[in-house]
Amino acid sequence: MTDKKATDDLVSMFMNFGKDMKLPQPDLDVIVARHKKNLQALDEAAKKAGSGASSILTRQREMVQEALDEISAMADTIKSGADPKSMMTTQAEFAKRSFEMAIKNTSEIAGMAQQSGTEAFKVLQKSMQETLEDLRKAMSGKK
Repeated sequence: MTDKKATDDLVSMFMNFGKDMKLPQPDLDVIVARHKKNLQALDEAAKKAGSGASSILTRQREMVQEALDEISAMADTIKSGADPKSMMTTQAEFAKRSFEMAIKNTSEIAGMAQQSGTEAFKVLQKSMQETLEDLRKAMSGKK
């Protein structure tokens, strides 16, 4: 076991080393406040990402409902017993619309995901820039 005096002497030696070298003394209150702001920024970024994910899920649910409505309408058309040529035309139009909607929906979802990620990243980027500025100020002794 180490005795308390030896430990205190070692800590004092390191503290005095910094003073003797005239190293800047950081303002710990500023650093602690900055870390608190960083945690708040992480929370805000997580909320933005969560909100974006929720929006995406809502939109996907709407897209599925739209597709089901379209399928139902096509099924009703087929049930009506139209001639084979018009049924094939209807099916071809349905296939074309389905393909176009799939591409449009995929693009829309990708855009929503990108926007959500960008918003969350901007929050973190701003916090990082503020952190660097606060650290510069703390190390230079400015407030």
